[in-house]
Amino acid sequence: MSQPFTGVRVLDFTQVFAGPFGSYQLALLGADVIKIERPGGDDMRYGPPNKEWSDRGLGTGWMAINANKRNIALDLTKPEAIAIVKKLAETADVVMENFRPGVMDKLGIGYEALSKVNPRIIYAAVSGFGQTGPERTTGAYDGKIQAMSGLMSITGSQESGPTRAGFAVCDAIGGMSLAFGVASALFQRTHTGKGQLVDVAMLDSALTFMSSFVVDYTVGGHVQGPSGNRAQSRLPTADLFKVKDGHLLLAVNNDKQFIALAKAIGHPDLPNDPRFIDWPSRI
Repeated sequence: MSQPFTGVRVLDFTQVFAGPFGSYQLALLGADVIKIERPGGDDMRYGPPNKEWSDRGLGTGWMAINANKRNIALDLTKPEAIAIVKKLAETADVVMENFRPGVMDKLGIGYEALSKVNPRIIYAAVSGFGQTGPERTTGAYDGKIQAMSGLMSITGSQESGPTRAGFAVCDAIGGMSLAFGVASALFQRTHTGKGQLVDVAMLDSALTFMSSFVVDYTVGGHVQGPSGNRAQSRLPTADLFKVKDGHLLLAVNNDKQFIALAKAIGHPDLPNDPRFIDWPSRI
């Protein structure tokens, strides 16, 4: 794929995971991303794999989602730093941030201030609960959003109870939503010539990915609980099985696949058995 965002300049104030993951998508697609960190750097710089790398500010979590970016350090409590930001904003296409709503406004570099400097600027903010509403200033990390969205309630097993997914999936979803919002705003700007505010809430993004479970309940009354490794189809032939040399994942979700499975295990007659004749029978 070509790099469609070549020539697009991004001022990236994001930190930790959700925001940097979003700006990283734009960097991969050619955008000139200038990551602006506080003196001392993003918290993600300090962590695994070991003390040596952490002491150098090169934690693997930071490196994984901040490649292809240029870096500068600014103390945003200093007037001269704010002046630099406004100067950079004059020629920037996009500003991205994931502070709590209102922080950038207090610093004098929120959307209203920067849109006066550059009316074409696209200002994209990702937070736990969005820029408006009663929870707007409430902090959020991935685990909190996994819990509030219901994702943890369908992850794990009946024995384990609600379980957090093995990686920061809600951070990633929020970051991808942020990148998609920026891409959409850049396209719209080709028609209007104007920038805009892109407001992404991590909770909204996560709930979007939970929509099929909401519809399943609304239409059929089914409340999904922890289902281990079984697929959303709820079929026993779409699950993880312990075998002699490890584990085997089957993803047999439809009749055609079930017929093929029956042949593969030496029981081609199974699809004609009344107990397994169709999808409802096999649940």
